Amino acid sequence: MKLSMNRGTQLGLLAFVVAFGCTRVWFYQAENVALPENRMLFLAVWLSAVALGIAAFVKKAGWLGRIPALLAIVMGLFFPFTVSISEQVLPPDAIRVGETIPSFSAPDDSGQVFDSARLRGNPVLIKFFRAHW
Repeated sequence: MKLSMNRGTQLGLLAFVVAFGCTRVWFYQAENVALPENRMLFLAVWLSAVALGIAAFVKKAGWLGRIPALLAIVMGLFFPFTVSISEQVLPPDAIRVGETIPSFSAPDDSGQVFDSARLRGNPVLIKFFRAHW
């Protein structure tokens, strides 16, 4: 049995590969806190996946192309939307690199109270992570 794919099916599969690949890179960079300030490349790639997905439907993709094309369209629209509504703005009174942090106390991962005064005199990296979406 020979499986042949028309142009629409090929476009649908390509759309999914592009959308999934871009999304995978996004999550990899988010996990490593390495998302770029300018996210236009991600936006362009996701919207390209949407265009490819729509083209797959226009070219009358078979079911093998329609399902991935639809997934690509959903991913290609969902992620730019979530990124656009979650812009992180740094307030003017934010602590900058090299500045002294204000004193605070909070429970640590074992439930013990942590006091920032114990860090005084030592260089410290404090990282707060938000998934940028």
